[in-house]
Amino acid sequence: MSVSERLHDDEGETLVVAMTRPTMVGGLTLASLVLSFYIPGMAAMIVRSVLPAMAIPFLLLASYLICLKDVYLFDILAAATHLKVCPNKRFWRCRRYAPR
Repeated sequence: MSVSERLHDDEGETLVVAMTRPTMVGGLTLASLVLSFYIPGMAAMIVRSVLPAMAIPFLLLASYLICLKDVYLFDILAAATHLKVCPNKRFWRCRRYAPR
């Protein structure tokens, strides 16, 4: 494969990567932003204190570090919480492929 062919393949691959990436704001996916603000916000409303809001910067930092590693980890977490355990999990060691 020549250099020009490799460059041509990279251009197509870059387009595919850009089109399949999750929506991001400032290096954070929208799912990570929701988790970083929603959990402390709900906790602050439940306990009627602003102390849980002090966790927001730490959650944002953790979310940023997770997004640096892999931007799809929050999507994997969401899928893992929605998919049920299949009846023969001990045999296959996996979850179902479709939520029910």
